[in-house]
Amino acid sequence: MVVCLEEEVLPYIPQASEGLLKGNDIRSIQEYIPLIVQIIAKFKLSWVFQKEVIPFLQQVFMPIVNAIFSALSLPVEENDEQGKREKQLLQRNYFQFIAAVVTNNISEVLNAQESRFLEQVMISIIRGAVDFPDPVAQKTCFSILRKLVDLWGGKEQPHGFTQFIYKNIVPACFMAPLKSTFDLSDAQTSLALAESAMCLKTILQKHGDEFVNYLHAEYLPTLQISPHLIDEYCQALKAENKVFKNYVKVFFQQAKT
Repeated sequence: MVVCLEEEVLPYIPQASEGLLKGNDIRSIQEYIPLIVQIIAKFKLSWVFQKEVIPFLQQVFMPIVNAIFSALSLPVEENDEQGKREKQLLQRNYFQFIAAVVTNNISEVLNAQESRFLEQVMISIIRGAVDFPDPVAQKTCFSILRKLVDLWGGKEQPHGFTQFIYKNIVPACFMAPLKSTFDLSDAQTSLALAESAMCLKTILQKHGDEFVNYLHAEYLPTLQISPHLIDEYCQALKAENKVFKNYVKVFFQQAKT
């Protein structure tokens, strides 16, 4: 209906949203999120986007996220493999929803949220990047973090975002690849690693030598990495993107030995 009716379907979406978000039915929410992502993609260049879609997203963003969090918090029996798969799929849908909002530059939606709630969302993306055992989802999370740094890493940033970068985003870019479950020989995992590297590159673009000095003198020494490897990493960080992306795999292979 979105494809056929285009903007004529939009007046019906809020009512449908209210019904689909009632309760904690994982499957209903799973089916609902792709609809919202489709609406964002379909109308992002349309005249109705600013007039109808963004106000709707500002209103529904918190209820959507809260419904997902509630569904994910429901316990699943240890032997319920189907239930586990449904929760994992819902988690991936959640990351895709946040990515759709962030990568389409709809910062108005995020800026309209309460700061405490927005921080909760950002922390969930950090956890997804580090702890979620799915390299496709991890890549999505690092892509979200990279875009947030690009949007907010300069002067026009929410209060405290620079601290969030150093306290949460930077450690995530190292903690995820250092995990034993992060298989550097896997193709999808390598894409997630490359995205985390580009996230660090974006931080470098926003904070320059201050960021390099922080890595060299404060953060990297806490990982028990040799001074020689730290020097090498910081030099590679300042090189071209392709050089740095090729280097990070070697760096983490050495760091994990």
